[in-house]
Amino acid sequence: MRRLFISMIAVGLLLVSALPALASGPPAGAGGPDKPAGIACQQFGISVLQDQGLLVSVARNGLEYPIGSGEVLPFQTVLAVHRTNPALANQVLTDYAVALDIATPEVVAALNAACPTD
Repeated sequence: MRRLFISMIAVGLLLVSALPALASGPPAGAGGPDKPAGIACQQFGISVLQDQGLLVSVARNGLEYPIGSGEVLPFQTVLAVHRTNPALANQVLTDYAVALDIATPEVVAALNAACPTD
C-alpha cells in the first residue's frame, strides 16, 4: 500500500509539473463546436500522461484522490470525470498542484484552459 501511495504521488507530481509545458491548450481537434468541453479536458489529461510516460501506470493502477486518503479512483472513473465534469477534473489537478506547491499562474491557466470551471 505504501508503494502504491508513493507511486500515486509521483504520478501527481509528474502530471502537474508537465502542465506549464502544455499551457498552449489541448491537442488539436479536442473540444470545439462539435465536441463538448469534457472531451478536450479528457484529451488534455491523457496527453499529459502520455508525454510523461505515465499513461500505462495510471491506466493500470488508477489515481489516488483525495490526496492522502488511500482511496484510488480507477482509470475509467478518472476518464469519466474529465468527460462529464471538467470542473471537478480541474479541482483534482489543482489539488495536486497545491499539495506539491507548484500552483503557479501558468499551471492554473493551463488547467482552466483545458478543463473549464464554469
